[in-house]
Amino acid sequence: MTSLHFAQISDIHISSLGNHHELLGAHAPDILAGIIADLNRRPDLDFVLITGDLFDEADQSEFDQFQAGIKSLNRPYYIIPGNHDRRSLDCTEGLTRRDFARHFNPQFNQRPTEPQAQAGYWSIAVDLRVQIIGLDSIRDEDWGGVIDDAQWRWLEQELKAHADKFVIVAVHHPLHKLAPVDDHPSFTNFVCSNGPQLLALLDAHPQVKLVLTGHHHQTKVDDLGHRLHAAAPSISIYPLAYRTFRLSRPAGEPWRLSWQTHDAAGPDLIDQAKTAMIDAWHNFAGFDLAIVEQHMVLALGTEADRQGRHIFKESDHPY
Repeated sequence: MTSLHFAQISDIHISSLGNHHELLGAHAPDILAGIIADLNRRPDLDFVLITGDLFDEADQSEFDQFQAGIKSLNRPYYIIPGNHDRRSLDCTEGLTRRDFARHFNPQFNQRPTEPQAQAGYWSIAVDLRVQIIGLDSIRDEDWGGVIDDAQWRWLEQELKAHADKFVIVAVHHPLHKLAPVDDHPSFTNFVCSNGPQLLALLDAHPQVKLVLTGHHHQTKVDDLGHRLHAAAPSISIYPLAYRTFRLSRPAGEPWRLSWQTHDAAGPDLIDQAKTAMIDAWHNFAGFDLAIVEQHMVLALGTEADRQGRHIFKESDHPY
């Protein structure tokens, strides 16, 4: 029997600017420390996946705070980049996209060497029958996402090479729309720009059964036919939460997945984050309160989004 227990942490946003807009960046190191302490108490936890936006400004202070915190995690961890994990084009201080990949991608030496090329993607076997493919969806010009041509060709080869496994894809930017705000002209960058084409590629590879994303700060699980897409909340933006998953395949039975969303902080701090979200989206961004309320509901997720079970159809699994 194959059995894996793992956690997903997303959008940590350690910030040298402190709390601002909807972000509780000043609290992020302590929130992360609390999550790590909880995960270390789980004796059967196999690994932790961090799906981008470790930082806010990607400066040295934020990098140092993350490194100081993550060293207490006593489980293997894997990291993909988010749009906040490299400095802006107009900055000369802080991490470049290549700096981030050099620190956090164990396969960095196999990636393109051009400064503008995506270099944070990797492919790792976490079990004889389970492969995780971590993608680099960030682009330098803005906070949107894309998979560039070189990475796309690499991904096609990886999918062919692991046709006989249960494949998990991790990517910071969601590949499809999660909320009404995604249709707003100023917020289309919540979704990967070539997400529809990537979905079509994944459709052609039915061994890809799970896609894990961050970026949108929504708690959502969507069943797109033979594949689940689980969007993770942020640990420093309302609702301050993270997820754990259990993936298993009993002998002679289909694969099955269960997930649980956990509060990353106490009720007082969660209320503070909720107030900050209302202020940021209503007073700063100018959205009507009704839309802001809808946004908060989606961020929290339904009960089925926060915890649930799924049995993959046996016909979807030729392996």
